[in-house]
Amino acid sequence: MKKTIVLLLIFLSLQLLLAETAEVKRERAILREGPGAIYAILAELAQGSRLKILQETQGWYQVEVEDLNGYVSIKVTSERQQTDDVFARMSTQQTTERVSQHGMSAGVKGFAERFTRSFQGDPDFLETYLALRIDPAAYGFFKEQTYRGRDLQAVRNYPLPPVLVKDYYSASEEGIGLAIASQIACLGLINNPEFSQYLNYVGNLVAENADAYDIGYRFFIIDSDKVNAYACPGGTIFITRGMLLSLLNEAELAAVLAHEIAHVARHHGMIEMEKRKHHIGAENAFAEMDDEMELAGMGYSDDVKDIEQEMEELAFETFETIIAGRLREYEEEADRLALLYTLRTGYDYTALHNLLLRLQRDQSESTNEHYSQEQIGERLTLVKSALEEIKLPPEIQLMQQQERWLGWKKALLRDND
Repeated sequence: MKKTIVLLLIFLSLQLLLAETAEVKRERAILREGPGAIYAILAELAQGSRLKILQETQGWYQVEVEDLNGYVSIKVTSERQQTDDVFARMSTQQTTERVSQHGMSAGVKGFAERFTRSFQGDPDFLETYLALRIDPAAYGFFKEQTYRGRDLQAVRNYPLPPVLVKDYYSASEEGIGLAIASQIACLGLINNPEFSQYLNYVGNLVAENADAYDIGYRFFIIDSDKVNAYACPGGTIFITRGMLLSLLNEAELAAVLAHEIAHVARHHGMIEMEKRKHHIGAENAFAEMDDEMELAGMGYSDDVKDIEQEMEELAFETFETIIAGRLREYEEEADRLALLYTLRTGYDYTALHNLLLRLQRDQSESTNEHYSQEQIGERLTLVKSALEEIKLPPEIQLMQQQERWLGWKKALLRDND
């Protein structure tokens, strides 16, 4: 018996010694409780952190780092061109940052609160955002029900175009994105917990099959009759009641959310800001903007005030772009990716074309130029061309989930009568 125990201990020791290790090569890496972006955040890992890899599962590593055990995206260990912009410098970490009970790092929370005040955004939105939790077990059940009896492995591996931009958000970018979201939330949110959970389930199904699958997406409903949807840097996405009520099936919902997820995944909100980064001081002056300085009554230096003013101007421009409509090239990329994300999730990828065609026919109203009648016509031409490029075996049966969607749509109508 003793000999068996000794051999077992030796075997376990050898396993630990031979365990694969890796290094965090991103400027920011998120350690989560489980293998997916819906799971709670345990810590933010600094670049250069050493990881002991325990196992790999669907794009995630289970790892040990310091005294923590959790999951990180495989992508954090890949060498990529490092950014040299003010947003990354503003949130550079030197050590692992443990995340408090609310599930958000101090850096993200600080930037979100600071710029929410600057934008005069909804002061309660951050709490609303933090209160939106996705239960992994309930989400897993929804996912199982959605795919029951379906074999969609072939579409899940359908290729995506290469990612040529940064594939994550720094803490400062995420915080500023939340502040922008707080301003959009001033349009009015619908408080419907059950429908909100359903919306987030569908959104995260799509997000899992996007190329930026490790971003923490959250979806909210704007109380407006206009046909609109908005995506903020960092993964906060809004869809209007008017848009929801115009949809005929769940595939169309997935397509709209996929379009917004594409804006987040390809950094369309931040690219315009980063084009002006040379206007912002290159010093680390922003590091002085911490709570300790404020508490000490030291105030800000002129350099810090100038940088903050530039940041506010850039963030306001981003907000206005999100509301009015992004550059046409970004919309075209988002439409192309939406078709592929929808397909990879197993939904009927012609849904976006069908929706745009109907919005054009019904002459829907929108404050976003890319849902104007003229732009819908142009988008239809592009989408039709992109659809012709997708080649699938004829035996693959894709989902519309019309019956489930109509049930949720009735619930939304009933709760808003």
